[in-house]
Amino acid sequence: MNKFYILSAILHGIIIFVLFGFSKDEELKFKEKNTMIVSIKARKAISNNVEINSKIESFEEKNLEDIKEEKIEKKVEKKEIINEIKKTTKKLDQSSKKKLEVKKQKINSSNSKKEIYNEFKDQNRFLKGEDGIFTAVSLDGIEYEIIKEIDPQYPIKARKIGYNGTGVVKVNFLVDVDGSIQDIKFIAGETKFGFKEEVEKSLKKWKFKPILYKGKKIRVHFEKEFKFKKN
Repeated sequence: MNKFYILSAILHGIIIFVLFGFSKDEELKFKEKNTMIVSIKARKAISNNVEINSKIESFEEKNLEDIKEEKIEKKVEKKEIINEIKKTTKKLDQSSKKKLEVKKQKINSSNSKKEIYNEFKDQNRFLKGEDGIFTAVSLDGIEYEIIKEIDPQYPIKARKIGYNGTGVVKVNFLVDVDGSIQDIKFIAGETKFGFKEEVEKSLKKWKFKPILYKGKKIRVHFEKEFKFKKN
């Protein structure tokens, strides 16, 4: 009976030892397995983090490159815009200069036209002929030069009849563009005894230098009084 208890106690002890040992091994294996899983997960997590960081760095580099390219494009575009503005400004300046020149020409032309109007189209001073040449009514502001001037002689007719008076003849005549005398008209004075004829004969021998006014050849009316004295 005692042997049976002893043997039973030994068997229980062996069973307990085996079971305890197995549970320890299983626990160790489970822990190792869990450790491996954790290690694998950690590695995966690290790998994932590295990959994410790599992607982030790649994305950032790409963004930086894009930003740099965009900046360069903007700079180029800005330069092109500045060049276009300069070209446009230059064109506008040239256009403005041309407009100013045209305005100046118009003003000068207008002034010259006004001058022509004031000088030549003033009927108190000038009359325009059918041939387009102006005739001065008065001598105001007009310069002239007589090239040839011959005084009239005391009429022979007056001498023959014994006329001893002083003959006075007032005439109007026209100096043509070539300086010759035209259109002699007697205004007042002695018209008898040959005085008129002597004046006319003398005037036809006169010669003027062509008269210019403002660079244009003109005709000019003159009035002159001739006095005759018997020698």
